Amino acid sequence: MLEELYASICGQDQCSSFILGEKRDRVIDIVRNVVNIHSSCEPNKLATLTPKRWVNFILYCQQINNEAKELNLNTRPVAFRLHLGDGWYVWICRFYVPYGTSNEHVRPTRDGISLRLDKWAELLVVIPTIHERHPELARICAEAQSQLHG
Repeated sequence: MLEELYASICGQDQCSSFILGEKRDRVIDIVRNVVNIHSSCEPNKLATLTPKRWVNFILYCQQINNEAKELNLNTRPVAFRLHLGDGWYVWICRFYVPYGTSNEHVRPTRDGISLRLDKWAELLVVIPTIHERHPELARICAEAQSQLHG
């Protein structure tokens, strides 16, 4: 329903929105090829990926996914950081429960937007649809891939 609202306001080629997670608390909004990932519960929790940052994210998506799998398997300590540009980073880090609270109050160890592994998996599934609906993002990612491997 949210996607339909954006499409009617902006036109299908300009805007779209995706909701991640069972709790539906992580939202991906794309407006004019800028990808914003934010929390529907905490308005200050967000990441803004300009086309340049999106390309960097896509170029290293497999590496990020490999590190996320290692974290999930707990086979080795994982401390992964990737610079996307302009001071924005992808971090894979552990979460903590503040002293004196219950396990329901799990917190990430860094500021920004956090995606649990299930939401990360959903994001990976959504990426092809994002590229289908936003061909300019797909085009610049394909160009970057060809330059990298060309």
